[in-house]
Amino acid sequence: MPTRKKEAPEEAPKEFYINNDLPILYVDDFDIRHRTDGMNHLSLTTNLPDQIVEQVRLMIDDEHLHDIIDYLCKSTGHFPKKPSRTKRLPSK
Repeated sequence: MPTRKKEAPEEAPKEFYINNDLPILYVDDFDIRHRTDGMNHLSLTTNLPDQIVEQVRLMIDDEHLHDIIDYLCKSTGHFPKKPSRTKRLPSK
């Protein structure tokens, strides 16, 4: 008789707390700096007429950053392609 794999018990969903006291920030740019230890530095900035203001600074690991990027791509319907390593010569 074949053995069946035991299914992992389903985890209860985590409670999600929404802090309504947080302000909404409008950002124009999103800068990511990758570190060698698998962490990433994210900086979100707003462009003002006379200066650029950093609104948020975050540290996030590679796995969660990939999840965020996947979510952004799916929600905007924009899936960028990697640029080709070799440049093609123009055809005549």
